[in-house]
Amino acid sequence: MMAAELRQDLLVKVDGERVETLLHEIVDWVSRGAAPSYQPYSQTWDLDSWWHVLNSTKSFLLLAVKENLSKDGVLEHLTGLDSDHQQCFLQVITSRKEDIRQALISATAAISQGALEDVDWQVKLVLSSDKISSVQKPVLGLDLAVNKEGQRESLSLELSQDQVSSLLTQLEAANKIVTQMKT
Repeated sequence: MMAAELRQDLLVKVDGERVETLLHEIVDWVSRGAAPSYQPYSQTWDLDSWWHVLNSTKSFLLLAVKENLSKDGVLEHLTGLDSDHQQCFLQVITSRKEDIRQALISATAAISQGALEDVDWQVKLVLSSDKISSVQKPVLGLDLAVNKEGQRESLSLELSQDQVSSLLTQLEAANKIVTQMKT
């Protein structure tokens, strides 16, 4: 299921050549940041419909590349369009796949401006607490030095054995995603 349904009912209002131009303009928007101009399409759609077309098409193109949809996978989502429109989508996705992929990578990298500079860790054994005379549980002390916009910040964490296991699972999943994005 698509994150945002592609507004095929609105896209059919323009011919294949204009759709291809619009799709390239949307990819340029995704990769360079400048939204397509409404003026050339003002006779076709009102402003509200225009934004629906832009946003739903942008979401579809991003998802098609992110999910690495096959030709048949793309066509499954374009059943409301004629073959000319479908071919335009396939051509643009194929020819601009790398641009879209780079935009996805950039968007992912932009989530955080921080970069990990240093890691220090130590294992402690908690022998007792003020409520229990004998605990004997290991605790991981984790000190992270993060560079955020040129300033170094220190983060200190104390993690139980379960929290360490959870952290390792999340880091392995993140590593898998990063590895997939590189290929």
